[in-house]
Amino acid sequence: MLLERTLSTLQALGNERLQLPIFYESPLSLRFEIGPEDIPVNDPRYFRMAYWRTSFLYEKAPDFDTLLWVLYRTPDMDSDINELLDRFCKLARLPEPAEVYEQETVDRDGEPFTRIFFFWDMEETPPKTAALLDGILKTDFAGFLELSSAVFFFNTQTPFLLHLYDDRGMDLVAADKALLSPFYEDCHNWLLDYDLPHMDEIFANTKGTEPI
Repeated sequence: MLLERTLSTLQALGNERLQLPIFYESPLSLRFEIGPEDIPVNDPRYFRMAYWRTSFLYEKAPDFDTLLWVLYRTPDMDSDINELLDRFCKLARLPEPAEVYEQETVDRDGEPFTRIFFFWDMEETPPKTAALLDGILKTDFAGFLELSSAVFFFNTQTPFLLHLYDDRGMDLVAADKALLSPFYEDCHNWLLDYDLPHMDEIFANTKGTEPI
């Protein structure tokens, strides 16, 4: 059930295969800079600000009903999958996933790898969101590298996707432009400068913006 509704959501979002980077593979999307570039990473304010931006965007989004963690494995990896899953569940205060699927595929160079999809129903088993988001932000600093670009929050009714890839940024995707416009208008100062021309082309309007 979770797989089917997530696949339907991805189809509606225009990214049927969950291709990365999410922003470039999705027709209607916004890309936010999460870690403030004017504050050094070793300054305690850096992660405080990054978490504040993350939680603000998360709370502003439609309520999520599906959590997906994708574990990427190549033949040369010897880490224990069950240990990684246990670490994820302890971090997010979650039970065993409701559904698990494996997909054998190849990368752009033809090298084989496996994607393991772990699904949770967030309405039945809500995660400890604060700890999970904080863990993703600190993936390059706390040692849990398997969180990087691998955790996806879905609202499968709207549909809507939030993808925090690490402390550098977050992508928001929707099937309806109207759902993303408030983020574009209210949080314009956080949009990633590099991709701003593309976002302006889609979301800019004559009313202007009143950024935070």
